[in-house]
Amino acid sequence: MKPVLAVAIGGAVGSMLRYVVANVLSRPGVSTLPWGTFTVNVSGALVLGFLSRYFAPPQASSPLALALTVGLCGGYTTFSTFTLELFTLVERGAVGRATLYAAASVVASFGAFAAGHLAARMLRPLA
Repeated sequence: MKPVLAVAIGGAVGSMLRYVVANVLSRPGVSTLPWGTFTVNVSGALVLGFLSRYFAPPQASSPLALALTVGLCGGYTTFSTFTLELFTLVERGAVGRATLYAAASVVASFGAFAAGHLAARMLRPLA
């Protein structure tokens, strides 16, 4: 199987899983926190943590490894990938860079989201 097809199949499955888990756990009016997204992000990080070690080189580029890590976990949550990158920095002793990366990622992502939201609001105000 070609690597890109393995990633595509894994991504499709991961995206569907994300939709199901998030919708089962995030019911409007039930909670003030987005537990579905929280669960997806934490469980995705757990699964990618396991898979990244289980499929350590030389197995890392096998179609199954790509389908499960890049595809499934990537489709399920990109937060798991962020966590893997953060962990790798810490594991390599770059704690300062890891801290900067984590803070910058959260602040920049929030700012980018807010800017996109504002732009959409300006282009298409809600009635």
